[in-house]
Amino acid sequence: MIEFDKVVVRFDKKTVLDGVSFTIPSNKISYLIGGSGSGKSTALKVMMGFLKPQSGRVIIDGEDVAGIGDRKYARIRKKMGMVFQGSALFDSMTVFDNVAFYPVYRERARMRNIAPRVTEILNDLGLQGTERLYPAELSGGMRRRVALARALIYQPKILLYDEPTTGLDPLTTELVDGIIAETNSNFNVTSVVVSHDMSSVLDIADHVIFVHGGKSVEIGGHDAILGCKDPDVHEFIKSMLATATKITANAKGVS
Repeated sequence: MIEFDKVVVRFDKKTVLDGVSFTIPSNKISYLIGGSGSGKSTALKVMMGFLKPQSGRVIIDGEDVAGIGDRKYARIRKKMGMVFQGSALFDSMTVFDNVAFYPVYRERARMRNIAPRVTEILNDLGLQGTERLYPAELSGGMRRRVALARALIYQPKILLYDEPTTGLDPLTTELVDGIIAETNSNFNVTSVVVSHDMSSVLDIADHVIFVHGGKSVEIGGHDAILGCKDPDVHEFIKSMLATATKITANAKGVS
């Protein structure tokens, strides 16, 4: 479980998170939604320990981590895997080396000790036979799977996704949504997804939190989204659904 309790984050004179409180349940798929600049990506960076809040509590796996130093936070961070927007793979490395990179090149683990784990993860994610390929030789969906394999190398309890479907067409978006749901189930992890893609939220979210103007509204399950009475939530969802309808219509027109 992850809990934010009255978390405040400021940059100079700008308050990005203003007393934000929410709970992310264990072993579920939780979405942080909101417009650009709303603070949702900032919340993700706080979870990873990349940003320190000025006040409030951040509870991860039963421990308040808001005030601990970087060295101690490294222990907490090992419980988490991060899947970055656009996959962020190394273009000059093969699929195998991308997945093995952090344990081997950053932590100096022996390749022969890591190799079986890399092969196991690639097989689990349906990436058999791609070990010697480079990112440019993969489809968008396969690149997302490789990025996920790299995050899973440490067997994390928590997976964090930063805008995983941004820039993808509707069919690939649906594929990535399936990967997130499948991974959550098969690897028994807690998934936290930052996104503004309402089709993904409605398809796979177990729990939804809306971040707007530095504040947060805990909506609950995806069935509660369309009935939410908060005016800011209502306007955001209305605009996002309208945008999604236009994108789908345009995609069908092109095809």
